[in-house]
Amino acid sequence: MNRFAAPISAIALAFALLAAPAAALANVPTREGNIWDWRDHQPTQTQVEQSEKAAGIAPTPAQRNAAAVTVDELNRQLLQGVHS
Repeated sequence: MNRFAAPISAIALAFALLAAPAAALANVPTREGNIWDWRDHQPTQTQVEQSEKAAGIAPTPAQRNAAAVTVDELNRQLLQGVHS
């Protein structure tokens, strides 16, 4: 019986040491905001444009005009805030 006590203790210790990091990782959030699985799932405008260009999808003239109007409106609002 004493012959098996040391190996069993060593196995139990090894198991405890291996299980400790797994228990510590269990408290790490897998998702925070737009990031989960350690990947950003919210594409940037540049990423969208690059993937559309690679797929051969070009924005329509209406989309380009809408983006320009939005930028102009934001610039106007910013300038009004500066001069107020």
